[in-house]
Amino acid sequence: MADKSPKSGRKWRIAGSIGVLGLVAGGYTAAYFIAGEKTPAHASVQGVGIGGLAPAEAQEKLRSQLESKYSQPVKVSDGAGHEITLEPAAAGLGVDWAKTVADAGGGASLNPIDISKTLFGGGETSVATTVDQAKLKEALAAQAETFTVPSADATLKFEGTQIVRTESSDDTALDVDSTATAIAKAYQSGEATATATITAQAPAVTSAMVDEAVRTYAEPAVSGPVTVTAGSGTFEVAPEQIAGAMSFAPEDGKLVPKIDSAKLFELTKEARAALGLNVGKNASYTMQDGAIQVVPSEDGQQVDIEALGAGVLAASAKSGSERAASVDVVQGQAEFSTEQAEKLKPTQVIGEFTTSYPHAAYRNTNIGRAAELINGAVLLPGETFSMNSRVGERTAANGFTDGYMIKDGVLVQDLGGGVSQVATTLYNAGFFAGYEDVEHKPHTLYFDRYPAGREATVVYGKLDMSFKNNTEYPAYIEGFIKPSSSGSKGSVTFRIHSIPTWEKVESSEPQKSGFYDGAERVLDTPDCKPQGAITGFTVTWQRLFYKDGAVAKTEDYQWTYSAGDRLTCASTEPTG
Repeated sequence: MADKSPKSGRKWRIAGSIGVLGLVAGGYTAAYFIAGEKTPAHASVQGVGIGGLAPAEAQEKLRSQLESKYSQPVKVSDGAGHEITLEPAAAGLGVDWAKTVADAGGGASLNPIDISKTLFGGGETSVATTVDQAKLKEALAAQAETFTVPSADATLKFEGTQIVRTESSDDTALDVDSTATAIAKAYQSGEATATATITAQAPAVTSAMVDEAVRTYAEPAVSGPVTVTAGSGTFEVAPEQIAGAMSFAPEDGKLVPKIDSAKLFELTKEARAALGLNVGKNASYTMQDGAIQVVPSEDGQQVDIEALGAGVLAASAKSGSERAASVDVVQGQAEFSTEQAEKLKPTQVIGEFTTSYPHAAYRNTNIGRAAELINGAVLLPGETFSMNSRVGERTAANGFTDGYMIKDGVLVQDLGGGVSQVATTLYNAGFFAGYEDVEHKPHTLYFDRYPAGREATVVYGKLDMSFKNNTEYPAYIEGFIKPSSSGSKGSVTFRIHSIPTWEKVESSEPQKSGFYDGAERVLDTPDCKPQGAITGFTVTWQRLFYKDGAVAKTEDYQWTYSAGDRLTCASTEPTG
């Protein structure tokens, strides 16, 4: 048998190789056609299986099961109660379903690895979201105000000698860029909520600044008096006077105390009297021949006002014997000079009221005496008129006599009876002058000679009628009576002269409601006086302030009157 040649062997090996290649090529071709454009066998997106589906089928399945999830509103909150809602499409958020399927492995490929994955592989794939950053930031900016919280300065003040403070809070605002990134990330995961990124900025006055000011200034300020030497004398500034003139303001990153020198000067008026200085006399007003005239001021000695404030401020932060200050005594004008009085002299009546009263000798005496004591009072800007302070205690030595007044719902006899008529009349003059109502209390029982609600009773040492001149102009109070006589009523009138602040001040018509009656009682006392029944009710009204022909401000008032019992004295018939 002849030997095989080398050339013949090579031919067989080549032929074998070609055969193997042919088989491989055939298998590859078959695999390609089997795989086609299908997604990998185990592919899924957000838990939705799309293995073995053609791209179009896979997209449709994803849309049907996931589109509602990715089209629901996205809530953005800061965890502090502030929240907004964004509609995905309007905010530039969307899903590219074709890319999602392609990322999962869907689509034809000649790459053997891809073909292998299609036939045997695949796994979980993320949704391919689209984000229009400009549109998303615009949508966020449109609602950013929801997360804006203005800062609040910490505060520090005195109430009496008590230190009162409030805490600071930061200015907060939405960080649009960071929040947009958080929303895009949450949206890609299919989450319907995202956390807003908030920036904070401290206010001008922080709680830490107040802490330091309390420790350094406020607590020392009210720890004791400050002794002031002026000329050859001394006086003490009490802690409440220091507190009353002290305030706090930010300066170079700290909260520092300030002293209102003029206010401190006023608060220490009584204490400074111990110096025995010839302090002069303020200008005033008087009525001559129906016209208001200026009573000139008198200059005198006084402590240096600005030096007083500066000295007390410096000493208030110290302790022990170092709480002392020295100020000069200077010559100076009165606080309210003749020049000021002329410039601000009242030009017209800004508030006037008259009430009438039935004849009784005690009324003529008591009402006339009270009007006499009030007549000529001057009320400077910022000052408060107190009827009890001006009229004084209603005693025989002060010119008053016994009269009838209400006590515990019963008419009784006492010194100064009828003076409430003066309080009512002057209250109304102050009411129509537009002055601040500091204190007034209507009677418990209603008497129809007074306007319902707009009246006042006074009891020395217990109940006062007072109002504050809350305008820029001084006032002169004029008061007088027209005495009653047998068969003729008397009247009392008060006029407040000043420069008008308001065009006019009016009262609305009082509205009465809730009427009710009292009981019937029989008294067996030596001083018993019969009393007819008096109906109780509630009344409401408004004070109306006018400027430029229209109401610029209103104040609401309400009062409930008690019902007066019908009183019968034993064996005595009631009077009406």
